[in-house]
Amino acid sequence: MVEVSILMATRNGEKHIREAIESLLNQTFYDFELIICNDHSTDKTVEIITSYMKLDNRINLIHNMKKPGLTTTLNIGLEKCKGKYVARMDDDDIAHKDRIEKEYVFMENNSSIAVVGSDINYFDQNGVYGVSNFTREPDKIDIWKDDIFANPTAMIRTDVIKQIGNYDESDDVIRIEDYDYWCKLYANGFKGVNLKEVLLDYREDNNAFKKRNNIRRIRLVRRMNYWSNPMGIQGMVKGRMLYELAKCMVPQKAIQIYHRITYKK
Repeated sequence: MVEVSILMATRNGEKHIREAIESLLNQTFYDFELIICNDHSTDKTVEIITSYMKLDNRINLIHNMKKPGLTTTLNIGLEKCKGKYVARMDDDDIAHKDRIEKEYVFMENNSSIAVVGSDINYFDQNGVYGVSNFTREPDKIDIWKDDIFANPTAMIRTDVIKQIGNYDESDDVIRIEDYDYWCKLYANGFKGVNLKEVLLDYREDNNAFKKRNNIRRIRLVRRMNYWSNPMGIQGMVKGRMLYELAKCMVPQKAIQIYHRITYKK
């Protein structure tokens, strides 16, 4: 059995997936498998993955033969993961060469922690423009308020996944599937840590911001309401839902500018 299963879902990722795969194959930590689940791609994504499979037998390509969708694709991939830990990765980000090693060592030395993530660089077509400042040890309120882990930096114990189950595949969590999963994790009494060092370059370009539309914000607020009781969220803290709804009135370009100013490197 391998120590770490790296799980990547992809759909029409031909533009950036080479960089993502190469950043993983160049890791200082070697004992891993790379599970790539293809979500009905119609471009050259499968051809690119297949070419890398000929170079490295740690890569395993599987296909989502069910309905298209990220959470369905991730769950199919999870069923194939054999590692002690599952590390998530997106098909357009770049992992630093010591990402897996540092997260693995941390998890081995901290048995009470269910998931570990890290800080990230934000970058676009012009290069790195910012860096995150995630909470080191987020509590239930932090997670509920969407101060979560950067999805492509997360490494979670496989036995924890077996306890809490896979991703929700309903339309209620489209584009907020990670928020929903971390709420479920904390509602079940588990906790995580963000390493205060940058271990991944996170692609945050104009296209990424377009996905953060008002439909997504409304879904987020509905899910915040859904998780408020299981997570014990009470009192004035619930006002955070109004804050999230208020963002619907702010022009998307203004939110993007605010993001760049806040996380300027």
